[in-house]
Amino acid sequence: MTAGLALSLVITALMGLLTIGCVWPGPTGLWRSRLLAGVLAVGIGLGLSASVFFVWLSWSGAPGPMYPRLELAVVVLLAGVALYAGVMRRLRTAGPTPRAPAGATPLHPFLGLTLWLCLGCATIAFLVRATTSPQGEWDAWMTWNMHARVLFRGGDHWREVLTALPGWSHPDYPLLVPGSIARIWTYAGRETTLAPISVAMLFTFATVGLLYSAVSVLRSPSQGALAALLLLGSKFFILHGASQYADIPLGFFVLATLVLLSLPEVWPDDRSRLLLLAGATAGFAAWTKNEGLMLLLAVVVGYGLVVGRSRGWRTGLSDARAFGIGLTPLLVMILYFKLWLAPPNDLMSDHGLRQTADRLIDGGRYPQVLAGFEHAFLEVGARGLVALLLVGYALCAGPAPAGPARVGAKIAVIVVSLMLAGYAAVLLTAPAPLLGTNLRSVNRLLLQLWPSMLFAYFLSVRTAEEASVVAPPPFPESA
Repeated sequence: MTAGLALSLVITALMGLLTIGCVWPGPTGLWRSRLLAGVLAVGIGLGLSASVFFVWLSWSGAPGPMYPRLELAVVVLLAGVALYAGVMRRLRTAGPTPRAPAGATPLHPFLGLTLWLCLGCATIAFLVRATTSPQGEWDAWMTWNMHARVLFRGGDHWREVLTALPGWSHPDYPLLVPGSIARIWTYAGRETTLAPISVAMLFTFATVGLLYSAVSVLRSPSQGALAALLLLGSKFFILHGASQYADIPLGFFVLATLVLLSLPEVWPDDRSRLLLLAGATAGFAAWTKNEGLMLLLAVVVGYGLVVGRSRGWRTGLSDARAFGIGLTPLLVMILYFKLWLAPPNDLMSDHGLRQTADRLIDGGRYPQVLAGFEHAFLEVGARGLVALLLVGYALCAGPAPAGPARVGAKIAVIVVSLMLAGYAAVLLTAPAPLLGTNLRSVNRLLLQLWPSMLFAYFLSVRTAEEASVVAPPPFPESA
């Protein structure tokens, strides 16, 4: 069982790395930052392997012992494409491989030590919670793990079993997380709580690594360390990650999309490749939770407003084409699931035009929703302590100077703002019996965007070096 679980995770990692290798056949692009490429590969690999698993289920029925060989064939195919792309790249360049540009100054030793200590404490906290609650919390066994059991136990009749689930299990929810869990069980040969724990742990700490590496590339390692420290210090983030819900995986893909939309300003030669991967991560977000569909609209509006105004609509349309190439296969799969397999969403069953209008003009709903968001910000932000730290740092450091990161910050702010507005609109129009229940889950909605909020913030303020708060350690000229 343990060998099967380990093999499934290795195949997942190879899928992610080789997918990036197919897009970047050489030591450029994301390979300039191995940590950034690695953490993106974790999420892309989990999303791609879950999608392959779903396609197999839909076309061939229940996967048997032969299924791992299929994924091995996918890995071999990706390796062949990556190798071919690498050879063609060398033939086109017909010269020595250019060195990657020098990176930023190394991380200050004090910040590095603090980051490692916090990472260790967060890992212990995650494992303790996972050990004491190996089945996860309420929504994990009510929805995500139950759906995984349907995919694993249902055999060739998994569709009938899924649609026959009670409405409170939300059988219309996307299947990236359940598919990842059921896939690992297929490799292991039986159900084990190590599967959902492993998926939850990978997404939780890959989000931390993604935030650190992306801010380090776009601003500085010290700025990346501060962002990662605040995320690790968010108690609700770590403990909720161990709950095995899908909010942390969704948060990873939202952050990954914003990171990939920001990097073209730093690596303009890789613009189309970055936008292609951004389309894929946005698609994985929509395949994780229904809220991910809102991300697609927010990205189109936010990216179009920023890039369309700064670089012209011709560049915007070219970017949209690359983004669409990455998004389209996943969007087709999601539409197939939503239109032909999933039952209607129970939360949207009472959303007629008249009912929605009546709820929007009900003045009593607005204070309730505002109070729900206030409580959520206090819970996620350590009772306001994080907000005080962020305001204090912004006052001491000041706004970031003009540079490539400013475009990414603008996109992130607009996308996050639109997502929050969308969440608020859904709450305002919810049927009365569901309003109270939905308000209690605002903290989870906010947590989906919390890493992206920190990303936008640390792109928008000056680094410690720019503010002369922390002097960089000595760095030899020859390096």
